[in-house]
Amino acid sequence: MNWRIPRQNGPVPVPPEAESLVALFEGLPHVMFSLKSLDGRYLAANQAFADRAGCKSPAAVIGQRAADLFAPELALSYEAQDALLVATARSVRRQLELITRPDGQLGWYVTNKSLVRSAAGEAVAIAAVSVDEHMPEPSEAMGGLGATMAHIRAHFDEPCTLAELAQVAQMTPAALERRMRRVLGLSPRQLVMRARVEEALHLLASTDAPLASVAASCGFFDQAAMNRQMRQLLGVTPGSVRRVAAGRH
Repeated sequence: MNWRIPRQNGPVPVPPEAESLVALFEGLPHVMFSLKSLDGRYLAANQAFADRAGCKSPAAVIGQRAADLFAPELALSYEAQDALLVATARSVRRQLELITRPDGQLGWYVTNKSLVRSAAGEAVAIAAVSVDEHMPEPSEAMGGLGATMAHIRAHFDEPCTLAELAQVAQMTPAALERRMRRVLGLSPRQLVMRARVEEALHLLASTDAPLASVAASCGFFDQAAMNRQMRQLLGVTPGSVRRVAAGRH
């Protein structure tokens, strides 16, 4: 699929249909909100988004594209997701995606993304809301998931079995599976795969290591498995990430 969206010329104002959304998310400190034109230009954003995009204020975001604000390998993923949304009109729900945190580190964010439509039903913009899934201190609601998530981040390149993760969480495997799906919307295996994809993305963008070596160091069975997981989670292939990263140098 050709995921690139044709670019338009000239300024694009915030559609009237989206003005209430912009006001709704203004000032929320931990919830990222952005509004894009169908060709990928940011029409509006809140301060939480600006902070993670490396901008001092939402005004600095306006008119930019993802490639202007984020690392190329991340922008590639966002553009692929936007193109799929525009092509299928299928809203994104509870999608984990990599976004740069205010401290510069990558983190997984839970994202909802939908088309904004006019009264006539025409798509006029893309609205996205993202929340950082990382909780520094395990809360009562998280139970043993905080320790489990930390263990996964430290041992993603190893065969993390459900039994092992359940032992870390101090609960039965079945209870861990239920708790993780209820709180994060993911299975333990899916969380392990996301940790591996995160590291693979970093290595692909920052090193010249062969794809097979990257796959092995990140805990994938082989290069094909890495390719499959990156395409499924981010909408891009390891080869496309490597080409985009190479274009920066």
